[in-house]
Amino acid sequence: MNYVDRNLRNGEEVIVKAKISFWYVLPRIIFCALMIAAAAVLTEVVFKEPEFGDSDWKTKAELFSYLRTAVWAAFPVVGAFPLLLRIIAIFTTHLAVTNKRVMGKQGNLKIKTLDVPIEKIDGVSFNAGMLGNLFRYYHVKIASVGSQGYIFHAVSNAQKFKDEVNDAIEKHAEQARKDQAAQIAMAMNGSRAGD
Repeated sequence: MNYVDRNLRNGEEVIVKAKISFWYVLPRIIFCALMIAAAAVLTEVVFKEPEFGDSDWKTKAELFSYLRTAVWAAFPVVGAFPLLLRIIAIFTTHLAVTNKRVMGKQGNLKIKTLDVPIEKIDGVSFNAGMLGNLFRYYHVKIASVGSQGYIFHAVSNAQKFKDEVNDAIEKHAEQARKDQAAQIAMAMNGSRAGD
């Protein structure tokens, strides 16, 4: 059970959940592959075995062996760490619109949550970089009263999410107008009965 399902209130129904795209890891996969390729080039070209006839052959061979080991230990880790962080971000991102609010959570160790009533939402926008536009994952920004906005990454159904938030805002405003009209009508009927 994810964050959204665990935190639903009585009478609250999920209208739409944001779909998080796994393509969001593609730039990190490319970076990781480049780091592994750089390690291979460094170990095979720069730190290759010295010529046997060299006078310092044994010393250079030991040094280059240590350097090759260090490169193979460091470069893949440097490439894999951002990839791992992005994979964790994908699996720990939850965002949904309910009939009462917009709610979401990002992160596992460092957690950022969103819980804003529908009437407090100012708007939803989304954008994408070149890869995001190509692979259809977007960064969704949710603006609300009294905040600088919340940004959720890797949302593949950003347009549908935005449309559902706007529909929920309109439905809430319509219901608020109907409730206000009913209260005014009751107040007017009450004042006429007292005359």
